[in-house]
Amino acid sequence: MFLKGLKPTLFRISTKLTLAYSMVLILSSTLIFSFLYFQITHSLQAQERSILVSKTEEFANRIEVNGLEDFKQYFEVLRTFDRDSSLIVTVYGENGEILFSHSPTPQPQFDQTLLVNELNKHGESTFEFSIPERSGAEAVLVLGKILKNGERLVMAKSTEGMGKQLRYLQKLFWWALLPVALIGFLGGLFLSNSTLSPVRELINSMKKIERGSLSTRVPVGGSEDELEELKLMFNKALDKIENLVNGLKEAFDHLAHDIRTPVTRLRGRAEIALTSEGDLESYREALQSCFENSDKILSFLQVLTDITEAENRSKKLKIEKKFISELVREIMDLYEMAFEEKNIKVIQKLDTHDWAMVDPRLISRVIANLLDNAHKYTPPGGEVIIETINQTESVILKVVDSGPGIAAEEHGLIWQKLYRSDKSRSEYGMGLGLTFVKAVVEAHDGKVSIKSPVKDGRGTEMEITLQKMA
Repeated sequence: MFLKGLKPTLFRISTKLTLAYSMVLILSSTLIFSFLYFQITHSLQAQERSILVSKTEEFANRIEVNGLEDFKQYFEVLRTFDRDSSLIVTVYGENGEILFSHSPTPQPQFDQTLLVNELNKHGESTFEFSIPERSGAEAVLVLGKILKNGERLVMAKSTEGMGKQLRYLQKLFWWALLPVALIGFLGGLFLSNSTLSPVRELINSMKKIERGSLSTRVPVGGSEDELEELKLMFNKALDKIENLVNGLKEAFDHLAHDIRTPVTRLRGRAEIALTSEGDLESYREALQSCFENSDKILSFLQVLTDITEAENRSKKLKIEKKFISELVREIMDLYEMAFEEKNIKVIQKLDTHDWAMVDPRLISRVIANLLDNAHKYTPPGGEVIIETINQTESVILKVVDSGPGIAAEEHGLIWQKLYRSDKSRSEYGMGLGLTFVKAVVEAHDGKVSIKSPVKDGRGTEMEITLQKMA
């Protein structure tokens, strides 16, 4: 049970950061100590060797200048001083016999046979080696020199004192490592808490959003680090999500309103036909009405499907080279009578070289939607301008009407599904025309834009850009 409760705690990021900080601090302290320990060891060894070298030169010169008897008298006079020192001094004759020997108190215990064997291996004028002591892990450092008369002066010194100093340093390090580990743990806790506090704020905000509070935002501080940038991006994403959710709610309201009318009519006519005793002609009219209203519903749903396919680019476009002016003329043939009925003057400024790589069927529907909007919102006696502009790499199509215009705050909303401005409520429509236009044009890697008002506070200019190269 304890391990089960411990596992989630161990895998928390705060725990990992705390442990990582502690380990880094401990490892760095260990590395620093190892470096210092190596330097101190090297320095002590160099110091010990330096003492032996200087003493060896001093004693060799004394023996060679004053003789061995003087050297013996020298140690007799300074016996007390030399007894307290840690130097072992031995003079060997040419045949290996010991002519003089001096040992400190206490005397290091080592194998004399091993020492003689090592001496016999070195025939140089000066030599240096080390041999282990019989007890402990210490060693005896040996330096020597062959004198002019063939005798050999051997100096030895135990490294026990140096070993004690190094062992003291090791013990000091292990005791110092405990507060270092504690400091590392506390520092890791502080670091993890301060570092992860923005993440906790994100988690708390997400929990509130999960409970339904879409207006919740993560508090932003004054720092400019990556976590603050993450909070800003998270808040922007929440803004978009809230707008999308609100837009969906509004869209479903509009969708229910737009579908309710044809469905109600369809049901009403069907109910009348079923409950009344009419003639064949009345039944035919009822079926005709049901057909027309069901066709409106199917058309509405089909446009929604087309928009989704265009936005997701799930349907492959049938791209071909097509003159936009030709498509405009074809659609105008269908709308010409409608414009004449409202006495709307249509001015066409079509370039003869306005070709682009497009799907003719979809772009024709785009042009039809733009002309349909221009016809709806241009008052009787008004004017509509259709213009194509040929460019090196693209073609621009503009449709300008003289209607009431669109408020600036609605310029970004008119492309949304089912959005209808207050000015368009009186006109029948599904609120999908401009959404379809934007989706299809962007599927062609083109651009859409709006300018309103155009002149004297009235009019709307719709502009689309289509590429010459697919």
